[in-house]
Amino acid sequence: MPQGGHDAKSAGLSGGNPLAYAFAALAMVFWSGNWVLGRAVRADIPPLGLNFWRWSTAAVVLLPFAISQARRDWPIVRRHWKIVLALSATGASLFHGMVYIGLRATEVINALLLNSIAPIMVVVLSWVVFRDTITRRQVFGISVSLLGVLILVARGDVAALASLQFNSGDLWILGALFVWGIYSILLKRRPVKLGGLSLLFYICVAGVVLMLPAYLWEYALGARMALDVPTIASAVYTGVFASIAAYLCYNAAVARIGPNTTSFFLHLMPVFGAVLAIVFLGETLRLYHLAGFVVVLCGIFLATFRLKA
Repeated sequence: MPQGGHDAKSAGLSGGNPLAYAFAALAMVFWSGNWVLGRAVRADIPPLGLNFWRWSTAAVVLLPFAISQARRDWPIVRRHWKIVLALSATGASLFHGMVYIGLRATEVINALLLNSIAPIMVVVLSWVVFRDTITRRQVFGISVSLLGVLILVARGDVAALASLQFNSGDLWILGALFVWGIYSILLKRRPVKLGGLSLLFYICVAGVVLMLPAYLWEYALGARMALDVPTIASAVYTGVFASIAAYLCYNAAVARIGPNTTSFFLHLMPVFGAVLAIVFLGETLRLYHLAGFVVVLCGIFLATFRLKA
C-alpha cells in the first residue's frame, strides 16, 4: 500500500487511479451500513458503548494480522506519537462517538443531507491548513454531486427541503463532520514508513484507551448494551467492516489520490444508504433514487476525472 499522501491536484485527476476509486467507493458502502445500523440499534446499544465495543472488536480482530508489523513499526510510532494519537482521537474516538449520539436524535434524511457537507469541509480545511489548491473543476463537481444528494434526500420533491427541521442531533452530526475533515487532512501527515495495517491497529488501540473513561461514565449512569445476537452482531459489523475494512480502503484511497479527491466519494453514502434501505428494510426503488444516483456519479466524475487529450 502506498504510504505517502498527495494533494488532489497531483493525484492525477485523469482517471488513472481506478483502484483508488474502488477503495473509496467500497469504504462508503461499509460506512453507509454503519450509519443505518447506528440508527437502527439506538434503543438497544448506548452510543458511547457502541463506539467502545466497535473499536475493541476491531483491535482484537486485527491483532493476529497486525502484531508483527506493529512491533516492527513501534519505533516509528514512538517518534510520531502525536500524529498517531491525533488520528485516533479524530478518526475513532470523537467522530463515530458524535455520529452515534447524533443518530439518536436526528432523522436519517437529515443525517444524509448533513453528511454531504463533509467533502466541502475536507477541501476547505485542506486549503486553510496546507494551502492545497481548490480547482474550479472540484467546486463544480462538488456542486453537481450535492445536487444529486438533495434529489435523494428530498425524495424528488425539492419543496420537501423547506420542511426539514434541525435539532441537537444535527448539531452533533455537523460537529462530527468537522472532526472527520480534520482526520482526513491529518492523514497527509502520517509517517511515510508506517505500514497501513500498523497505523490502523494503533488507531484502534489508542482509540479504545481514549474512549474508556467516557464509556465507563456512560455505564455508571446505567446505559447498558443488551447481550443478545442482534447487538453482538452489530458490534461485530461495526468492528470488522465499518472499522477495519472501511478504514483500510479509505486510507489506501487517500494515500493514492489525496484527501480532497477521496472525500468527494462521501456523496455516495446517501446513495448506498438508499440501496441498503431497499434491500434490508424492504423500501421500494423509486425514480428519484436512480436520478440522484446518476447525478452524484456525474459530480464525482467531474471532480475526479480529467480526460487526456
